[in-house]
Amino acid sequence: MKPKFLAAAAAASAAIAVALFFFLRGPSAGTIPENDEETAVESGDGEENAPRSRKGRTASGEEDEDASDGEEEPDDSASDDAGDEEPEQNEPEDPEEKAVDEFDAATDSWMESKTVTMDDVYKFAASFKKVPQSRKEECLQRALNLIPDDNVMLLAGILMDKSLPTEFLEAVFNDVLNRSEDVKKPILDLIYKDKSHHCWADVAWIKDVTGSGEAGDGNAAGEEPADEEEQAVEEQ
Repeated sequence: MKPKFLAAAAAASAAIAVALFFFLRGPSAGTIPENDEETAVESGDGEENAPRSRKGRTASGEEDEDASDGEEEPDDSASDDAGDEEPEQNEPEDPEEKAVDEFDAATDSWMESKTVTMDDVYKFAASFKKVPQSRKEECLQRALNLIPDDNVMLLAGILMDKSLPTEFLEAVFNDVLNRSEDVKKPILDLIYKDKSHHCWADVAWIKDVTGSGEAGDGNAAGEEPADEEEQAVEEQ
């Protein structure tokens, strides 16, 4: 009995040992492991957990949208706008503004004391006549404020131009009256020799009050102007 019992016991032990061996060994080594991508899909994470390549693409071969979002396309609108712009062209200067600028420039050139010739008087008066009517008052007031006493004879050409509106003649006349005596006397004498001048009555009254309206004052003594240059200014 003992040999059979021992044989049976040995066979049972061997069977138990084999069963424990396979149980403890786990799955077969030949089983193919599941792909990580399939595992990620089956886990419910979807594409959010899908592995991505270094070049911004997913393992499935699709382009990574996050990687492409970071790249901005070059903006060609700026270059197109620059090409559409036309080069600026110098607009022709307004003739009236040009006349104003020329007279103001002439005024500026006489802000310092210097000798005034009859040619200067003619040119200054001609420059003033070119100024548009709407700008004459401001240009004249500027000239009256800037021209010094030593150059006041320059204003005689404007004062003796009887074709100008009387308000301009009166403006120059009132300015001359406020100048020093030695510079205003020659201009008052010019007006006194022309009874048709708008300011003649005022000059005659001044000469009567001051006692200067005597012989040698042209019309006051019935004489013609002796100076040809003075006559030219009167006829301007």
